Amino acid sequence: MIKEMQIDPYKAKALQMRFKQIAYPHANLPVPESWDNVQSFADWWMEQGMPICFPSFPEVFLSDDATAVCLFRKGQFQVELYLIHPQPIVPLHEHPGVEVIKMRLGNRDIPLMSEILTDGHAHGAEIRMEAEEVGYPLIAFQHWSNREPTTVAAMWKGYTVGPKQEALIRRFNPDAFIVPGYADITRSKDDPNKEIPPKQSFKR
Repeated sequence: MIKEMQIDPYKAKALQMRFKQIAYPHANLPVPESWDNVQSFADWWMEQGMPICFPSFPEVFLSDDATAVCLFRKGQFQVELYLIHPQPIVPLHEHPGVEVIKMRLGNRDIPLMSEILTDGHAHGAEIRMEAEEVGYPLIAFQHWSNREPTTVAAMWKGYTVGPKQEALIRRFNPDAFIVPGYADITRSKDDPNKEIPPKQSFKR
């Protein structure tokens, strides 16, 4: 005898949910083919009212201290939204091959934009951030110099946040030098020198 399957009424209602197609809000947005640099790209995106134009099949990237998704991408330029988890510790690090501008949101409605973090420019607090109890949203404007953009959390040189980020770095840089607690995508995993630099050796 086949036992009748009981479905929770709430789940049954959810299964009946319907979606409708709506007009794309930025279908006629005039997008340049490129920009001179990451600053001009960031300025353009802000002047256009921060348009959200997800790439096809956008991926949500989960690290140990943040969750990220691409909001806009054109060629080698992209905007990522990072939801920084509560109680983050951001180690000193670099983003090889990517120029980045960070913009803090939710600061009394006044966005705070950083200087350009160039290739080789180390940054990071090395301490728990000021919004440690609740986390905070962060926009990262990026210009990738030599590969298709994915997530800047994988373009890493420095001490890592944890095993989730190390797996993310390894996924996009399978031949990179990655050990527990540290990663450098400019070095090979076959590098005979397994030493990692002291934290104070990074150039700010």
